[in-house]
Amino acid sequence: MKNFVTAMMVVAIATPAYAQMSPNLAGPGAKLKTDVDVQQEQERESGFKSGLSKIPDSKAKVDPWGNVRSAPAPSNQTQARPAPK
Repeated sequence: MKNFVTAMMVVAIATPAYAQMSPNLAGPGAKLKTDVDVQQEQERESGFKSGLSKIPDSKAKVDPWGNVRSAPAPSNQTQARPAPK
């Protein structure tokens, strides 16, 4: 029974480690890209870049909490302390 529990502990520890190992993605069965695949990828990339260029730049920062915060104190004036009594 003790051997069974030990074996189950080893399996429980080894399973997450095995799941993190990547399969041979660039191994002997790797598919090489054809000229058509390369051309389609370049077309997708150029379409993506042209779509990004059509997005307008943001004009100003949006402050959703701006109406909750108090106005910042002017930096050139110092705050007066009340006189001690």
